[in-house]
Amino acid sequence: MSSSLSIPSFDEILAAQSRLHGITIRTPLLRLNYDIPGLEIYLKCEQFQPTSSFKIRGATNIVKILSSKQKENGIVTASSGNMAKGVAWIARQENIKCRILVPDTTNEAKLKAIDRLGGEITKCPFDEWFQVIESHQCPMLDGYFIHPASNRHVMAGNGTIALEILEELPDCDAILVPYGGGGLITGISSAAKHLKPSIDIFACEIETGAPLHAAFNAGDTIRISVQNSWVNGIGISSVLKEVWPIVKECIDGAIVITLKETADALKLLIESNHLICEGASATALAASLWHYRNLLENGQAGRRRNLKQEPVKIVAILTGAGIDNETIIKCLNETL
Repeated sequence: MSSSLSIPSFDEILAAQSRLHGITIRTPLLRLNYDIPGLEIYLKCEQFQPTSSFKIRGATNIVKILSSKQKENGIVTASSGNMAKGVAWIARQENIKCRILVPDTTNEAKLKAIDRLGGEITKCPFDEWFQVIESHQCPMLDGYFIHPASNRHVMAGNGTIALEILEELPDCDAILVPYGGGGLITGISSAAKHLKPSIDIFACEIETGAPLHAAFNAGDTIRISVQNSWVNGIGISSVLKEVWPIVKECIDGAIVITLKETADALKLLIESNHLICEGASATALAASLWHYRNLLENGQAGRRRNLKQEPVKIVAILTGAGIDNETIIKCLNETL
């Protein structure tokens, strides 16, 4: 297991941006079509990537720098869906064999997408899958193992999102990021705080599994119980040991979102901006709508300000579109 993990340098993120040019897309940054006094909320739409998720950035960056010897037996990752799709997509582009270990809780929409992209799927119980995530070893599958979060090159690829945001919206006050394994928020924070040290970076977790919030409260990683819900892709049982020293220093806190708030935010996205995204994405919008203002007013984020005179500009990261039709219908009917 990696014991010396550190966030990528700004130069590494710039190098990643160069590698990704012409492969991934510069996703749109859209204003939320919903007026809130004192706030301007923007949506970074990573669901428009070729694999419908930001994960293609980190996956592409690391695969592009692997040697021929490292790739000769194929590549492997452990993922509940989005990283699997990213790795499978770039592996197909590079004509490399790709094997994916998925937990048996992965939804069918994501499994079908992995299969369409040519990934060879192996299922295992969630606890066994998470042991692979923690150990950084996947002995049951042959090939070079790419960790979905705890990898500098994956983080650097993810950090290119922040470069795009701050180029387009340089007066952004905060970026709110759904928190899964930590690879997304650490990459974004590394780039964003290099360019604008005053910017707030907050993790967004779901109430059914919020290990980062628990770790901040305890002062160290602890194992929590996790409940299955329609919000998947985030909510593991513990912050990864090697990620904790990094994430606690490079972000400003964690916000826990309820399932009801997430469903309401998802419905708003569909109705206001006609955007479809997964439940994890909606946690960032929910935090923007109902939580970040309270942090500001209580002096727990940014600088205290008169929201009537100076609107706060927030970017919510929409991480992907891995959601099934039944969940969308229930969301619109308010029956989730």
